[in-house]
Amino acid sequence: MSPKLPISDVWIARRLQRNNSRGFIWLQNVSKHRSVEIGIFVIVVILFFIVLMVLLVRGRSPAVVSNPSNDLTTSSQKDTNLRMVSRYEWVAQPPIKKTTTLQTPVPYVIIHHTATEFCTSQAQCVFHVRQIQTFHIESRGWFDIAYNFLVGGDGAAYEGRGWTGEGAHTLYWNKNSIGIAFVGTFLTTAPPEIQILACQKLIDLGVKLGYIQQNYTLLGARQLFATESPGLALFEIIKKWDHWHSL
Repeated sequence: MSPKLPISDVWIARRLQRNNSRGFIWLQNVSKHRSVEIGIFVIVVILFFIVLMVLLVRGRSPAVVSNPSNDLTTSSQKDTNLRMVSRYEWVAQPPIKKTTTLQTPVPYVIIHHTATEFCTSQAQCVFHVRQIQTFHIESRGWFDIAYNFLVGGDGAAYEGRGWTGEGAHTLYWNKNSIGIAFVGTFLTTAPPEIQILACQKLIDLGVKLGYIQQNYTLLGARQLFATESPGLALFEIIKKWDHWHSL
């Protein structure tokens, strides 16, 4: 049988027990608070790095990528208010071999349609332009996309072989013309005004830069070989343009 403690010792023991219990509870509360604080700190750090990465990505990937083609980056381009999408921007394949250089300024501008689906955004147009290039290289056996330029339903002009590269769009006429293709099929439906204006601005730009003669002749592909291009609906529109000529 254990000896009984004096009353004073019992009181001290109980007091110590209470203090220890309170200390333990206090430590638990502190631990909980610290866990919450650490959790909040971790979340803040994660959010900080997310915001930082977004800012860095935006800084490195501007909405309009600078065009590496010397014949596209000019002050005259700004005057036309035409958005040009370079080969670099639409991630073109490199040509199979070097394209023959055009003798500029050329006397003819020939209008085509791509006979593909229509596009209304840059993402859609880039998709179609890349598909067209792949088809021309792998199925047609050409060195590159056939057209000098393409115009999309997003109102932008897409660089094909450019101002100085001889195209493969119209047999016997490639050496002295710029071929421009409307992305889409326009047999019965006309292209939207934004796409028509993009083509007109592109031609005006070519004249200003000295790649197209001022007194150039505008033709539809169907006037030069057996094809429906640029589609009857589009052809009826370009026939009303100042430089169109019947053959």
